[in-house]
Amino acid sequence: MMRAILFLLLLITLPISANEQEDCREGNTYEMRECEFRRLKAADQKLKKKLKPKTFEDWVSIRTTMCRETYEQYKEGTIYPLVVMRCSIDMNNKLLEKTNGLN
Repeated sequence: MMRAILFLLLLITLPISANEQEDCREGNTYEMRECEFRRLKAADQKLKKKLKPKTFEDWVSIRTTMCRETYEQYKEGTIYPLVVMRCSIDMNNKLLEKTNGLN
């Protein structure tokens, strides 16, 4: 019984893994940005495995430009980096969905 309690306490203290399923809607703006950054890096890693290096580099450039332009109205606000990252994650996930099974 004591082992089970210790095991549960250990699980509670473990950090959340950085993946695209992480819920980033809680916390202050800084914490949400950090969370979305982890999600974006995880999504980028998945794409890097599917795309050639030059293709991935071009994709990131196009994706970033499109997301920045789409949410330009928020550029002066603290939410801007957050919505750009969420847009980038959504675009990555859509590309992953469309390329699933091609490699």
